[in-house]
This record gives sequence, structure tokens and C-alpha cells, in this order.
Amino acid sequence: MLLISNPAAAVAPDSVQNTLEGCRNNGDITLPNGSGQFVCPDAAYTTGNLGKGWNELDLVPYRLTVSAGNSAPASQQYTIAVVVDREDAGKPGYDVLSTLTKNVALSSGTCSIASVGAQAVLDPGIGGTDKSIYRLVTINQNKNSTCVFDYYARLALGSHLYPGSSLHANLTNESFGTAGIGARDVSIPVKEILPQELRKDMTATQDTDYTWNITKQAKPTSVSFGNVCAKDFDDQLPVEITIQWTRSAAIGGKITVTTNVYAKNPASRTITVSVSDKIYKGLSQQTTQVGSTATANNVDVAAKTEVKVLTNTQILDAADGSEGAFNDVATATYTDKVTGIAVPGNTTAKASASISSGSSTNATAVITDTESISGSFLQFSVDSLGGSVAGSFNPAYVLGTKTVGPVNWTSGEQSGNGSVVFNKTIHLNGQKITSGTLTDTATLTPKNGSPQVSGPVEVAIVSSSAAELKIDKSIDAESMSFLASGEKYVIRFTITRTGDATYQSKKELVFNYGDSGATKSVTLTGLVPDTYQVAEETVFVNAANVETTGVLADTTSNSRTVNLNVTDSTPICLGTATFANKRAFGPATAEVQKVTDPVLQSGDADFKWSFTLTGPGTGTGVLAEADAGGSAVAFVTGGGQPFSLSEGVYTVTETLKSGWDLNSVNSNPAATTCSFTVNYPADAGKVFSCLFKNTKRAEVEVIKTFKGAPITGSEVFTFSLRKNASAAADGTILQTLQANAGNGGTITFDKVVPGNYQLCEQGIPVGWTTTLSSMAGAFSPPNGGDNSTTCVGFTAAAGQSVSFTIDNVPPPEGQARTIGYWKNWASCKQSGGKQAPVLDRTMALAEPTGIQVDSFYLHGSVATPDVAPDCGKAVNLLNKSTFSGTKKASDPLFNMAAQLVAAELNYTAGAAGCAKVSDAIVAANALLTKYAFNGYTHTTMTAADISLANSLAKRLDNYNNNLPSACL
Repeated sequence: MLLISNPAAAVAPDSVQNTLEGCRNNGDITLPNGSGQFVCPDAAYTTGNLGKGWNELDLVPYRLTVSAGNSAPASQQYTIAVVVDREDAGKPGYDVLSTLTKNVALSSGTCSIASVGAQAVLDPGIGGTDKSIYRLVTINQNKNSTCVFDYYARLALGSHLYPGSSLHANLTNESFGTAGIGARDVSIPVKEILPQELRKDMTATQDTDYTWNITKQAKPTSVSFGNVCAKDFDDQLPVEITIQWTRSAAIGGKITVTTNVYAKNPASRTITVSVSDKIYKGLSQQTTQVGSTATANNVDVAAKTEVKVLTNTQILDAADGSEGAFNDVATATYTDKVTGIAVPGNTTAKASASISSGSSTNATAVITDTESISGSFLQFSVDSLGGSVAGSFNPAYVLGTKTVGPVNWTSGEQSGNGSVVFNKTIHLNGQKITSGTLTDTATLTPKNGSPQVSGPVEVAIVSSSAAELKIDKSIDAESMSFLASGEKYVIRFTITRTGDATYQSKKELVFNYGDSGATKSVTLTGLVPDTYQVAEETVFVNAANVETTGVLADTTSNSRTVNLNVTDSTPICLGTATFANKRAFGPATAEVQKVTDPVLQSGDADFKWSFTLTGPGTGTGVLAEADAGGSAVAFVTGGGQPFSLSEGVYTVTETLKSGWDLNSVNSNPAATTCSFTVNYPADAGKVFSCLFKNTKRAEVEVIKTFKGAPITGSEVFTFSLRKNASAAADGTILQTLQANAGNGGTITFDKVVPGNYQLCEQGIPVGWTTTLSSMAGAFSPPNGGDNSTTCVGFTAAAGQSVSFTIDNVPPPEGQARTIGYWKNWASCKQSGGKQAPVLDRTMALAEPTGIQVDSFYLHGSVATPDVAPDCGKAVNLLNKSTFSGTKKASDPLFNMAAQLVAAELNYTAGAAGCAKVSDAIVAANALLTKYAFNGYTHTTMTAADISLANSLAKRLDNYNNNLPSACL
């Protein structure tokens, strides 16, 4: 039957690891096990060759393991096929394939068989064979589960004739390919398969008083030393040879024909045999059967034994012996009580005998036995005798002596039934691979009669080796330190061998975070002699179960060749493939780059910048020097090689230069250092880059002159550097400096970051002039109404030196000051400042006349110029208040009086005046007189004069504020 599967419908296993194993039998396994199952001990299962112990009609156990890991779907259903060789070139291989049974003890997680298809034939078969038999198996499996399924296949009668070197069991996908499942193949060497056999002997006698019959059996019929590499290997195996003989009275004139039929079962289980035996005239088989057909039905033959299943004795008339001889054909058929499935075919054995006749009585006979052994490194010993006859050895032989033979034994003259049992030991001299045969032939010679031969009985002897391949894997401490919680290294090994291109085995070792040791091993057992190749693949698995290959490697190669061959019959029992892994990637390194504003040239004093890398393994720090605006430079060791980063946190810090500000690190304006964490193997070969951007501060210089010449006297001029000052805001004073003769009139402010600033000269004396006020954009900030401060705005670029040359000239023709200035620069000021008593000193200058207000005058003191007698009155008027301090800000005359007092003080101090202002001073005093202004009150004003008062106040205010409109 040919199964045609639709590949499009095939559902392959997803992330399932499949392992196909068979039971290796070195001759030491018999089945079923104690539970009645055809399942071997777990240690006997292998992915390699299944040894020399499986023979015709054996039910060879196989085991399928399917493991779904964490990356598999939560649940899945898939179909696979188990396949065995059925037939090639007309010769049978396996003829029965059992269903699969879940091995509950070895399974874990949730998985089950949904269905197992019926045994079917695939024609043509797989792997080049003519026919295969298979079963389709559908499995339900959840992630993180492992299922183990046991099954067996029966070696057919005649399978020892199968062509080729091996019989194969395979695992395939449901389309009988390897896609999605990989190549899985387990084999049995055909040349080691022993057949089911019949053996027989035959005698025919006439005209004697007695007939004799001799039989011989070996137990067991084959011996195996098994795996000579096994720890419990025994180089001595027992064999028992039993010889029995009988004497029977003959019937006068009749021919007595006796045949003995033996069934030899080399299988590892009991086989049931039925035998029929027919005797024919002559020496060649003809159609003339004599006597009746003898049968023996359903005889159980134990594993590895030979049993006499039938003795056929026929008493024939003399006429039946007309040709002087007889031939005999025995035919055996087999019944499989375990599977219940018929065993196709049969086995036969033939024998012939000439009629022995005479007048002797044949009352006695002598039985002899000769035994020998063939095969290198093999000997045997006869250790004891049993049975009814002791006999003797000729030539002499000492029991227990090892020999290759022959050892000859004779019974002496016997007159009746008897037996002898030879208890022997077969010896293997050392751990050797060999095969041979223990041969034993018995001969019964009646007195005056013809010899009757039983045998030879041959006991097949084999020894084998099942080598071990140990894979030792170590990972260095550095690489182990790279693992974090939830991470691991998975090392996958693929094992192949030279002598069988289909052989492949896979093993895996896992090194987890926190493992105490960095050396682990895995061992393959049951390997046939050959040269093996072990190739490794290293995989890093992160906490998210994402795999990365190539992170570890052996320094020599990822492959090892291991010799497990047999040389001069001596096996190599253990081979080791050692892999010592280190990181296979370049270490992470660090580099730094410097960008400056302004761009610097190589000759600049600030062109080179120093950086320090600190972190694991850096000691006091690793230094790097970067050029401003140049390429990134690496942190290097003393030998000039890039410094290799270990796992952990590193920090790069720059050595900041005076007059520079750090703007950003890797575009982060808040960062002051560059920090990063190295995590291997994710950061393998990575270059951590740090970009530092710095801006050079600007420099602001003031060169102060006095009347166009350097300061030489006691003059002191005060300047402040401000931010956000304007005509509407005083701004923030960043620094205040004084220019004087001591510093030559040159002052330099602390360096500032690039931006917009204001340079202000403050406390400019009344009547003085400053060139600052003539600069574009000059202004006076509010300053509480005090216009003694003059500012000019400017922009300082990165690294720029901004210089101001400012000249001051004393009165006359200087600047006027506001009412706010005068009331604050007074001895009786109401503010808390430390201003000099400029008002008092100016009033002293006005003496003896004083400062006119209406028809009266406010006086200072020449004697005490810093304390004017009328300071309080003047300040109150400047404050738009009565002499007693009552506020009159809404009164036109008091408003005008305030501006008038300030204007007259400005004139007195030497401030420049003009006709319009002088006229306004006269008019203002006249208006005060008109309305009897006395500093406390005045008479009621007309509307026109209110307007006039407001107009005069405005002009005077403009003058006090140095506005050109005052004189227009």
C-alpha cells in the first residue's frame, strides 16, 4: 500500500525536540521484562547501533521522546510517522510494527497520543529500501512538557538475509520527509542477526537385536560477553552440553528409523514452534514417503536455547528399505503469542542415513565426545561432569583447565540408557572484540555396529563493545559573570560518525545564571566502534528567551574528532571531547569626543581636553585626551590598545577648564558626566561613545577714562554687569566693580556664558557726563526713579572679549538728575540706601541765596555741607508732600514744586541747562507766588493755571530726565 500524504496539510511539530532511540542488546537482555512488557532498562536505550544481540523474531524495543520547550505554542497537535524497513530485494526486514504506548513514569507535563494509525506499507520505502512499514502518530502536546512513547518492531523470519549492512528504524514527518523534524535513524547490523534454525540427525538399522539413539543439546545455544567496556563485564560465561543415549530392543526383520529434530531459538524471547517430520525412501527426496508423519505442536523454545522438539521413530518393513537408505525432511512453523500476528515462512532441516544391518546383537555401545573452540582470544574449560556416566578423558584432561581443544571424552562400554552433562566455561582473554564457535560432536558406536553421530552442536560466541563518548564543557569565569538573572547559555552538540552518514545524535548542556560551577558534562553511551565528530553551537538566551548565537567559542575550533575504533580487537571504551569556551566577541570599549563653541584651532591653549574613565578594572582611572572639534578618541591601556570594558557601570568625567561651561553630554543638557552600563553578551564589541559639548565664557572689560585721560586722582566710578535690565526693569546685577586710579581705570568682569547682558554705570554724579549714555540703545533703568544709572545692552558670543571705553566729564554741562535721585541722595533720605548726601552738598553750593521756592528759599550749610538745615523740607517737596510730610501727589502745584526743586538743584550742581528750562523755572516760581504756596497749602487755582502747572512740571521732569524735549 502506498500512502500519499498531502504535504500542505501536514502539521509539523513547532519547537519540539524529537529523539528516537532503540534498545541496545549485547546478548544480555531477555524479554519481556518483569512487568510483561517489551521494554528495556532505560540505560539500554541509545541513538546509535543496537548491538549484536537482536535476532530473528525478536521484538526490538524503540523509544520516542518528544520535548516541547518554553518557546513552543501553549498547545499544539502534530502528526509524525514511525517507520521501519520492511523488504528489499525480496528479502524481509521487519514485519510487525506495534502501536505506541505512553511511558508515564518518564513523561512530564501535558501530552498525549490523540491517535495511532494502523500498520501500513509504504511502497517504495524510505532511505532506498523497496518497502517500509509505518504508523502515523498524532500527538497533543503543551509547552514545557516531555512525552516518552515505547513501541517495538519484529524482526521477520529470514531477516538475516536482508541485503545491505543495516536495518533501519526512522522517525519522519507525516509526509515521510525530514522537514520540521530532522533526520532520526537507528540501525541494527544485519550481519549480526542470527536465524531461527532446525537441526536433526538420523539413523536406520536392520537385523540387530537392539537399536541405539543419541541426542545432544547445548544450553544456551549462543553466548555473548556483551559490552566488554561495561563496568560489570564478565570474561567467563557458562555453557552446558547434555548428551543422552537410549537402547531399544529391535524387531526382527524390521527396519528401525530414528530422527531427532532440534529447534534453535537465538531470539531474546520465547518462541513457539510446531514441527512436522517426514521420512522418504532413498537419499534424495522423492514422493515416496514411508511411515507416518510425525508432529510436535506449539513447543515453547526459551530465549537463546536449543530444544529437541521431536523424536520420530518409525518401524518399517524390509521392503521399505529397498533402496538401502532413507532421507528425512523436518519443517517448522512459528507462532507469535505476543503479537498474535502470524509469522510468514518456515524453516527446514534435512538428514539422510544408510541402513546399518548385520547379525550382531549391538547389545553394548561406546559414546565419545570431542569439543573444541574457535575464535581469537577464546578458550574453554570443562569444569565438572554430570549425568549418569562419568567416563574419562583421553588424552588426560584436568577439569578447569583452559584450552582451545580438542578435549576428548569416552563413556566406556555402555549396555543401556545413559547421559553425560559437560559443565563448561567459555573464557575471553581480555577486553577483546571477537566471535567464535564452541563445537561439540558426540558419536555412539554400537559394538560391531556403525557409528551414529549427534551434532555437531555449535554454540555461537560473540563479544562487542559499546563505547562512551563524554563531552566535557567549561565556560570561563568572565563569560559566566556576564549572565544576569533569567539568562543562560545553551550549548548544543551534534554528534556524527564516519561509518554511517545517517547517524546523528544531539545533546545539550545548559549553564544558568548562578550556577556554582562553570564545568559540565554529558555522556553518550552504547556507541558502536567508529570515528565520531562532535560539533558544538553556543547560544545565549536572554530573560525574554531570545537566542543569540556566536557569543562563546573554543579557542581552537567548534569541532572535535574522537576515536572510538577497535584496533587489533581492542576497543577504545571511552573517548572525551573537551571544549573550553571563552567569549567569542570583542570586548566593549569606550571613546570620547569634544565639541567646543567657539571652534578652536590646534594652537589654542584650550585645544586639548582631558577625560577620565572610571569603573570596573580602571583602578584610579583611564585617561584620554581629545582635541576640540576632532574625532572621537578611545580610552586605551598603557600599551596603546583600547581598554576592554568589563560588566558594570562606567563613568566618563571631563577635566573642566577655567572660563568654560559644560553645555551637554550626549545631547543631555542636564548631564555633567557620561555614564553607561556594560552588559555582556548583549554589548559584545560595542563602542560606548561620549560627546561633551563646552562653551567658552565671554569676557567683559571696561576701560575708564576721566576727561579723556587715565584716572589719576581719587575719582571712583562704579559699574555693574546685569541681566534682563531695561528702561522698565532694573534687571539682575551679576557683578559690581569699581574703576579707579588703583586699577588704572580698567576693570574686567568675571567671565560669563554667551548671551545678552547690560553694562551699567551707576551713581553717576549730577552734572557729570558719561559716554555710555551716548551709545546706541543706552537707557536708565527704573532704579526707584533714580536716573543716576545708565545702561547699554550688548551680546556676548562664546569666547568673545567685549570691551567698553567710557569717559566721564565733571560739571558743568553734565547730566541732570530726577526727583528720585535727589530725595535718595540726601542726609535725610527716607530710603535705607547708603548714598552720599549729594542734595545737602548741592544746597550748600546754593548759599547764601538758597534754592528758591515761591518767594522763600531752602538753605544748605556751608559750614556743614553734608547736613542741610532745610534737607527735610526739600526731600518732602521732592516727594510731592507738604513740609510736614502730607502726601500731595495729585496736587498740580506740589507736583510742579517737586520738579522745580530738582531742576534748581541740577542747575546748582552744574547740569547743562537751556533757555526753555530756565524760563520754566522762573514761570514755576511765579505761579507758586501767585497762589501763595507756603509748603503746606496754597490758594485755589484756576483751570488755566492748573494746566500751566502741569505743563511746567512736564518740561521740568523731561529736563530732570535728560530728555531733549525739555529744551524744544
